[in-house]
Amino acid sequence: MGLAGASTAYRSGRGGTVQMTVEKGRPSDGQSISRAVAVLRAVADKPGSSLGEIAKATGLARSTVQRLVGALNAEGLLVKTFGQQGVYLGMELARLGAKVEIDARALLRPLMEDLHGRIAENIDLTTIEHERVIVIEQIASNENIRVISYVGKQHPVHCTANGKAHLSQMNLAEAEAFLVPPLEAFTAQTITDPNRILDQVAAFREAGLFIDREEYSDDACAVGVALPQIGGRSLALAIAMPSSRFQRREEEVKAALLDFRRAVQAEFGASI
Repeated sequence: MGLAGASTAYRSGRGGTVQMTVEKGRPSDGQSISRAVAVLRAVADKPGSSLGEIAKATGLARSTVQRLVGALNAEGLLVKTFGQQGVYLGMELARLGAKVEIDARALLRPLMEDLHGRIAENIDLTTIEHERVIVIEQIASNENIRVISYVGKQHPVHCTANGKAHLSQMNLAEAEAFLVPPLEAFTAQTITDPNRILDQVAAFREAGLFIDREEYSDDACAVGVALPQIGGRSLALAIAMPSSRFQRREEEVKAALLDFRRAVQAEFGASI
């Protein structure tokens, strides 16, 4: 009986030809999964790819690609119709994808905790739901004098750091729909002119930092950043604190937020 995954070799010697069985190393489960994922990604990047094109894109042997495509086709993850060259993504992927609900709170919480360990001030993660900016995750300040927030709190879009960060992710028509006059003046510093707000957002979009200097609440300031979308949701994160501390720590907080955004981008890419 032969060995699975083995090959036969022959060596000549004094006693004649000697048959030897050489066992080939099998890929581990992890390697097999990685190769299958590479095939799926290659087909996603170029639907209708031939086996040869997939092999070139993945760096796998054509025979390996043929075996993986056959297995993925049997599971409905790929479709390769008999007699046709092209390979396409299967409907089973769509069915599985429809069951996935990506939880931005769970994914970002560890990075938020790292940020809080560095800054120790109030941190709000917000999204937009039903045309409202809503806090979906929050870590409170460690300070005795602090800005208070909570999960479920609604933020006005026109005068908060995270609200402006959300505006920066919208096209002009979408942003204007959020800035229909009259806009409420929460403090003497609140800007209520939609054009001035849009100009301010545009001016700070490149830097990626958006500031509320006592526009939402007297004696409170905040700075926020827009984040990559997760699960199709617009996301922003802001750090808020009393104005006196913000004046001392502004540059430190800005640097920490930019580091946070880079960490999110490194972990999750532009969006997931």
